[in-house]
Amino acid sequence: MKYSYLLILLWIASCTNNTALESKNVADTTSFITTDTVPEIRKIVSKKPVATYLVAVNDPKLGRTFGVDIFETGSTFEYLMRMHYEAIEETDTVKIPNFGIWPEIKVVKGPEKISCIVGFLDKKKVFKPYKMVTAKGNNMKLIVLKKYFTGHYRTPG
Repeated sequence: MKYSYLLILLWIASCTNNTALESKNVADTTSFITTDTVPEIRKIVSKKPVATYLVAVNDPKLGRTFGVDIFETGSTFEYLMRMHYEAIEETDTVKIPNFGIWPEIKVVKGPEKISCIVGFLDKKKVFKPYKMVTAKGNNMKLIVLKKYFTGHYRTPG
């Protein structure tokens, strides 16, 4: 009889919820999305750029510029990036992780005179740098600053 009380107490103790202890071990940069709230396919694709960066290069009278334009695509989390510097034009893609919110792209001034950083805002509206575009001489360079990923987890049941 003594052992049955002990087994019942152990069973009750093992069934308690330990999520408070588990949540302390999760890093601040980790976020969990319980349901997909944003569709992966965009219904209406805007022809206008969602973010733009433009600066005059050398003599403004010559009309030479350095710039980046970000455009929507059919995929909600993928954007087309068009870059130009004087007579050089290039394109690239910008893929934003699905945080469960609509993506918000930003282009800010970079550390060099002719440079900019392309990134996005996370759930807390904090800018996350992603790619940097620089230009010097007759060259334009695209550098991936950081890589961002999201995982898809399914619970059994």
